[in-house]
Amino acid sequence: MAWLRAGTVAVTNGSTTVTGTNTGFAANTRVGDAFIGPDGRQYELQNVASDTVISILPAYLGPTASGQPYAVMPVQGYQKLLADLVRDWTNQYGVKMAALGSTANYDVLPVEKGGTGGTDQASGRVGLGLGAVATDDVLTIEKGGTSSTSPSAARAALGLGTAAVTDVTSSSVDETLGRVLRVGDFGVGAISSPYLPRISDSVVGGTYRFDPESAGIPTVGYGSVHVGSYDKPTKNFTKIVVYMNTPKAYLMGSINGSAYTPAEFYTTANTTRGSGGALSAASPIVRIANVSQSKRLDLFEQTFEAAGEWGAANDEALGVIVERAAVGVYVITGSQGLALEGWRVLDPCSPDGGRALGITESEQDDQGAVTVRLFKQRWTLDDDGEMHLGKGAPLDVPLNSWIDVRLQMPSITETLPT
Repeated sequence: MAWLRAGTVAVTNGSTTVTGTNTGFAANTRVGDAFIGPDGRQYELQNVASDTVISILPAYLGPTASGQPYAVMPVQGYQKLLADLVRDWTNQYGVKMAALGSTANYDVLPVEKGGTGGTDQASGRVGLGLGAVATDDVLTIEKGGTSSTSPSAARAALGLGTAAVTDVTSSSVDETLGRVLRVGDFGVGAISSPYLPRISDSVVGGTYRFDPESAGIPTVGYGSVHVGSYDKPTKNFTKIVVYMNTPKAYLMGSINGSAYTPAEFYTTANTTRGSGGALSAASPIVRIANVSQSKRLDLFEQTFEAAGEWGAANDEALGVIVERAAVGVYVITGSQGLALEGWRVLDPCSPDGGRALGITESEQDDQGAVTVRLFKQRWTLDDDGEMHLGKGAPLDVPLNSWIDVRLQMPSITETLPT
């Protein structure tokens, strides 16, 4: 047995602990071996704690030192080698030997001992319960085989088509040509569509999902992107972006990688129909009308609900109240005032073609309360024979019409998916 000299050791005067570096004590030493320290003295190896730590007796007598050479003399070398070999053999083959049991005592090994119970091929097959097919060179379909000797012939015999040898997609966005799509690939039939981290990315056609972290979305939110891919490599595509946390949708597209500005779809969610029937871009809208006596059946169309006895508000203006202060004078509270941009007040019109039924004027105070006044139309003739339209006497809103007022509402925290 060779002596162990690998690595170096650190010793401390009066201590029984020896600390090694790259020594391999655990695999190469045993209790009772002789440790020859840097001081040249021999010590008994009392304990092998690990590959790098041993204990000696007596305590180290030499001076404290580190990075020193040493040696371990295998006092029980051959006994150790034999014991290690027996241990390794037992670990590797012990279970197999135990499983053999008493099979060596059988002239014919039965099935329950791992044999066939037979003395020739025929009796062996009988013992194993094998039928006649065990001796067939080519197993027919009638016997559970393929009647073939090659994969292609077997597929043909079984009536399998080309899909039998076609790989399926490896992920929900696997674009490899010729692969078989699975349910959910590219959002088709998916419980959750593939995620699109950047809206402007050129991807193959399908349905994808986005969230507030997705780059390039027209407005922050959650929803789906329906992609029509004209040619992915050249970045020619169309996309319809639909939100689920707000009733908005946008059209997007790219030609040779150059995207145009997203165009918002106009729907019943972002337009309003004036008293004359014309559509206008909408946001928070309140209609001033005599709610109880109005002759307009469409006063409460879409999302409009009563906002007091003299008003109807859509879902973006819920919470406002319209009150009548005097003939032709109406006060709107509960908003932040008139819209900051775009149209604000639309005169009442006849439902049969949009003819104006009066003239409005509006103002708001520091608290956001809006006052709207309605006047009759008054035509005057000047000295030159010209007709001029002006305000006449105050007028309540006609029962066949209403006044549209576009407001600025406080911000609302939207409920978004988690």
